[in-house]
Amino acid sequence: MVTRPQARPPVGGEAGERVGPVSPDEFAALFERAGQRLWCVAVGIVGDASQAEDIVQEAAGIALGKLDQFDRATSFNAWMGQIVRFVAMNERRRGVRQRTRPVDPAAFAEREGRDGAAMAEPVDSRGRLAGDQGAFDDALTGALGDLGETARACLLLRTILELTYAEIADVLGIPQGTAMSHVHRSRRALRVALVGQAEGGTR
Repeated sequence: MVTRPQARPPVGGEAGERVGPVSPDEFAALFERAGQRLWCVAVGIVGDASQAEDIVQEAAGIALGKLDQFDRATSFNAWMGQIVRFVAMNERRRGVRQRTRPVDPAAFAEREGRDGAAMAEPVDSRGRLAGDQGAFDDALTGALGDLGETARACLLLRTILELTYAEIADVLGIPQGTAMSHVHRSRRALRVALVGQAEGGTR
């Protein structure tokens, strides 16, 4: 079974110079390198980390049955990302499972701190949680849930995986400027939401 890998260096997603359909072994190697970004796409749409794992697995099964449709001259990340988005959107529409935590808020806050974003309390200048962590987790989870699907996926790909805007645009099939706009607006929305939560907790 193909599983989501640990962090790996970003890749272009190309299948190489070979000709003919991609073999299952080639697919497994390409999928392994793209696994985390595909997971971020899925969780961006359904807002559920554990559900995203199942979606990526289902998408992998679908892709294996369509390897003859993949053009080696195109981006594997974009092709696979489209399949993941299709499966995730269908799953969300079905509403079979209830949403839980979209990402680990502590990890998200830590990476946002390293990325230079001016996060509001209770996150300090080093991205560490302070004060009531449980309340902050709830506020961050809620703020992420309020973002649009594409915006949330862009933010997760940028913050968790530290992809470039070009890489985000590639995997989501959107213009690079749109990816950048989504990330900036999402960060601003999170800061506003967390400032409100922090101010509310001091009253």
